[in-house]
Amino acid sequence: MSAMLPTYFWFQWKELAEIGQKIGLSEKESNDSINDTLIASLNLMYKSGLTAGEVMDLIPVKPIGENESQITEIYETKLIGLFEKIKP
Repeated sequence: MSAMLPTYFWFQWKELAEIGQKIGLSEKESNDSINDTLIASLNLMYKSGLTAGEVMDLIPVKPIGENESQITEIYETKLIGLFEKIKP
């Protein structure tokens, strides 16, 4: 799981950085914003003592919320399928 974990997110971070620049941030501002937000988000999710549901409910606006089930399905299908191919 952890060996490939970054590959699940790198393309998303790259796209968000490009969107940041398209809406007026410098490359550094966009990259720093993503970096700082990810660190804070990871700390909130895993070190705050809140449940995952409580964390996810902190921000009421979810711009891609309607696509969460599709993303979840892709993860489950691809990752569990991959594991089934490589498990001993």
